[in-house]
Amino acid sequence: LVSDSVLIQRQFKKLSDSPEIRFVDSRLALSNALKGFMPDIVVTDFSLDGLDAFDVISIVKDVNSLIPVIVITGNVKNESIIDELLKAGAYGFFYKDPMNTLHERLTPLFLKIFDERKQNLKIISDQRRSKESIRELADYDRAFGREEKDERDIFDKVIDFFSSRNRNA
Repeated sequence: LVSDSVLIQRQFKKLSDSPEIRFVDSRLALSNALKGFMPDIVVTDFSLDGLDAFDVISIVKDVNSLIPVIVITGNVKNESIIDELLKAGAYGFFYKDPMNTLHERLTPLFLKIFDERKQNLKIISDQRRSKESIRELADYDRAFGREEKDERDIFDKVIDFFSSRNRNA
């Protein structure tokens, strides 16, 4: 979580019994946090000391483009910034107020994110199973090919044996 708001943290606790929340307050802290922790979602205020939501989106996307970044802020000076944030890669944008309903406003987006994550995991799982099946077929083919070669070698030796016996007779 890229913010210093305890109020927002309370809203997240309404969404999940035990969310794992990490606070950072600089570019370096964010980069370092993403190296040792892979969050499901990154939430940021629009304007922070020394960086803004555009910086956060860029840093997160450089580390892992699949991590959704949600911007939550009190206000923006220009409404066109919201479109720019979404074009830059923000997954969602919310105003903090009214704070007591923030968790309700976030719920549909969080459900969508987790549903997409579940679908992606299923795709990855199916791909792994498919690759394992291909490996098993390749192993079988290699083994069968060796057996077939061994059988041909034995057959050739039998033919050679009988051919040499016929020549000697």
